Amino acid sequence: MAVEQPNRILIVDDEKVIRDGCERALAGGGYFVQKAENGEQGIAALERDPFDVVLLDLMMPGIDGFSVLKWVKEHRPGTQVIVVTGFATVAKAVAAMKEGAFDFVAKPFTPDYIRIVVQRAAEKRSLLSETARLREEKALDLEAIAEEKSRLRSVFACMEEAILVTNRDGTVVLHNPVAIRVLELQTDPVIGKPLSASLSDASAVEMVGEAVRSGATVMREFMPGTISKLWLRAHCAPVRTAAGKILGSVTVFEDITTHKRVDQLKSEFVAMVAHELRAPLAAVQQMVWSVEGAGDLDPQKRGEILARISARVEDQLKLIENLLNLSKLETGVVAFNMEPEKGDEMVGDAIARVRERADGKGICVEFSCCPTEWWLSADRDHMVMVFTNIIDNAIKYTPAGGSVRIRSAHGGSLARVTVSDTGIGISPADLPHIFDRFFRVKGRETRGIPGSGLGLSVVKEVVEAHSGSIDVISEPGKGTTFTVTLPLSDPPPPARSA
Repeated sequence: MAVEQPNRILIVDDEKVIRDGCERALAGGGYFVQKAENGEQGIAALERDPFDVVLLDLMMPGIDGFSVLKWVKEHRPGTQVIVVTGFATVAKAVAAMKEGAFDFVAKPFTPDYIRIVVQRAAEKRSLLSETARLREEKALDLEAIAEEKSRLRSVFACMEEAILVTNRDGTVVLHNPVAIRVLELQTDPVIGKPLSASLSDASAVEMVGEAVRSGATVMREFMPGTISKLWLRAHCAPVRTAAGKILGSVTVFEDITTHKRVDQLKSEFVAMVAHELRAPLAAVQQMVWSVEGAGDLDPQKRGEILARISARVEDQLKLIENLLNLSKLETGVVAFNMEPEKGDEMVGDAIARVRERADGKGICVEFSCCPTEWWLSADRDHMVMVFTNIIDNAIKYTPAGGSVRIRSAHGGSLARVTVSDTGIGISPADLPHIFDRFFRVKGRETRGIPGSGLGLSVVKEVVEAHSGSIDVISEPGKGTTFTVTLPLSDPPPPARSA
């Protein structure tokens, strides 16, 4: 607890008897008293220490009382000055009061009178100090409130969600800038007008009214085309006073368009995978039953059925492999083992993997390799998978008896592998989407061709992970050409002999 300090009194008078008389009169009043013999000493004392009350003689040699009074009002404006003069005229009293003196005491004076005047001056000084303190606290409070409001406005304006604040009658009292854009509010300005004048959807207005009436949070979703082009989820909560009285509501509109699209993609993905897995497996099961039920089945016929079963199973394994590869690429868990690899060897491995499928359709696969050896810094398994997918696609979409030509070349710092087919081609409308995940060209020619729409998207991911690019040109009915461009690498250093 702070200890209250005594009032400090300064007596400035050139007469010792007056100085001592004032000191005796104030003795026992709890004051701290200091004396000065003239104006110079008085000002010096005031410069060193603050005083609450100054008893000041007007008529002194040197610096007179009027000069000291003027100095006090300029440098110690809170200090109360009581003029003590033996020449108590109305004119001098008025002049002293005009200069800012609190009161005046005529010589001679009684101790009781001097105590009363000093006490009143000390009380005024105390009141002025308390007023200044309260004013300062109020200024600090107002500054804090202004700062808090500014902070809240900044937070409010930076929020990504659209926010509307309404009173009990449904009149908009506050909103953030996002609300204008997201909710496509119709009136300008919005504040001060009913919510129904700004929102075209009646259910949104009713939601706010329900929250105010029920006193509970209401949540709803709004499809695109209702109150916005976006898919929105709204949370409307009542605003209460400390006593529980409902003042209005705060509604937060969250853009969930992306979430809805992801949910839709997930649903489409599940449906696609279910179809891609169920249909071939059902066909495999049917063929197995045919083999089991026909004990005297011709060996050649049995071999054909088993070959179809094998092809179906291979397609399913490829689908699962593409799904796993795509998942790993998306999550970043694929660790590419980059080593110098011969480019034409990897292309040759890919051709060997699809040779049987090409022969089964009577498709001629030609490989014109580069006359000089070239190397890539690559993960061999993934790069072979890239070439396999591209060549296999060319075979799948080329009618029986067609051809697929593969060429490799290098120049400067780049190598290029082109895969051209004489297949059904791709329409200009579908061409920009062939690397999209799960995209498949739909048409009469592709109806019987199996596929998940994942192969080319995985190919593009792997090629770009190797700092390469893939391009495609196509003409419906004439064929398609894919070009993979990759940076060349130096061959490995020759092994040292033992």
